[in-house]
Amino acid sequence: MTLKFFFGNARKDGSCALRIRFKANRLRDQKITIAGLSIHPKLWDKHLNRVLPSHPGYRDINEKIAKYESKMQDVAEKYRVGNINFETACRMLQSSSSMLSISDFIEQLNTIHDKSRKTIENYLNSVNAFAFHTGIQTPLFSDINFANIVRMRKSLAEANRSPATHNKYLRDLKAISRLAFKLKIIFELPEFDLTWRAKETSFKKVETAIPIDIIEAINKIKIDAKHTRSKNKTVKQFESVGLWLLMFSMRGMYPADINEISSKNLDYNFTARIMAELEQTEGNELSIRGNPYLYRHQRHKTEIPMKIMLNMPPISRIISVLRFLVSASHSKDAFQKQDESLMSSYEDRIRAKDPDKVDHYRIFSFTEKSDPKRFQHMWNNYYKQLREIGMPNFKIARKTFMTTATLLDIPQSIGRAMLGQVDPTISSHYNNFDDPKLFIKITQAHIKVLREFDIINIFNFWLKKIDLEFKTDWETAYGFKAPQDAIFKSYYLKIEEMVALTQTKIIK
Repeated sequence: MTLKFFFGNARKDGSCALRIRFKANRLRDQKITIAGLSIHPKLWDKHLNRVLPSHPGYRDINEKIAKYESKMQDVAEKYRVGNINFETACRMLQSSSSMLSISDFIEQLNTIHDKSRKTIENYLNSVNAFAFHTGIQTPLFSDINFANIVRMRKSLAEANRSPATHNKYLRDLKAISRLAFKLKIIFELPEFDLTWRAKETSFKKVETAIPIDIIEAINKIKIDAKHTRSKNKTVKQFESVGLWLLMFSMRGMYPADINEISSKNLDYNFTARIMAELEQTEGNELSIRGNPYLYRHQRHKTEIPMKIMLNMPPISRIISVLRFLVSASHSKDAFQKQDESLMSSYEDRIRAKDPDKVDHYRIFSFTEKSDPKRFQHMWNNYYKQLREIGMPNFKIARKTFMTTATLLDIPQSIGRAMLGQVDPTISSHYNNFDDPKLFIKITQAHIKVLREFDIINIFNFWLKKIDLEFKTDWETAYGFKAPQDAIFKSYYLKIEEMVALTQTKIIK
């Protein structure tokens, strides 16, 4: 591999452009001109790769050369160990703050940095917004300046967008610029002082929902016509409501979390349970180590581990109904296929797949990570269905859960633990949320929030409306017969006993 400086053709004044030659092999040989550097060869020290003090502007020239030299070393090392390919290396060597497209840099992050797909998507959205509101078709790093940021701020204000929106785009542009500077893609950072921000009010209105909002939205769902397309749309609207109820009931999960729900996250070895159920004879009983109700989930956004009692009403029943609905409307996306849904026998259903592929809780056959485009398309459609029936969006479920907890005077530390949030206070260093007694308090708080939001009555109303539109009998199969208060009181009294379980009994 060759990576060195050399001079281009002489100009009229005798100076030459300083260039870089990057040669990997006989077929890969690239010559790159460094923009803005014109040097007199006689005043060049080839041993130091610097101009002599007698060269005009030698300090500024040598400073820029030093930055490029450092960048060349970094690119050479990345290429040598295989972190970047030849084309990416050349683009990094060609780039400067005046000539590199911001979008091009972001799209390279998959190969030159470990940024997640979601972060890259957010960065591209912010750059696209910057392009739209400034009128710059392909923004370069040199376009991130005070004048253009003010232009974006003004355009957003005229479009009645909030100051917080401007500041979000600005934060992303700052993060992108700093990363490009760190990777030696650009050599200078904009000032990014407080004058670049939009002034936000000290009070931010947090949008939440109340039970009547959900009831009214469910009431709007109806089959407009007898054709299949109308029925499929109606099913998806019922699904979108069910998914909202599930997110709320599971303490404010997001779509990516829902796609990752799986029996494999239970506290015991679920595959071992299925194997045992298939092999044991009638009347036998055995145990597997682990709590039968405890569900362990690593929240997708923060990667903070969460523990939830999955038998808490109405969580498991919402999941069961959703699995049937999704199998009917999303045959390719559903984990439980239609032929499985039609099986009345539990044993037939678990024999329909290999034991390690049986899952009682998975709703969808893919995750955001395994198929991001499919994930985005599906959830965009669910968001659309919520809007059409006037239902609060999925993010509101999380905000509503926390607001309800606050109204019940549940301590903030417990509230954050329930939602899988990072605790910014000093208490995060002293609270052990794996302690069974503290987990009991979290579970008790969870029950209080669900009861306060009237979740079981909403769930029953949802089932009743499905039955009304499709002439089914879901309310009989999955609805709760006892009053909500009695159901939660009974569960509340058994919490300590259930949390203390360390064995999962398997009875056939």
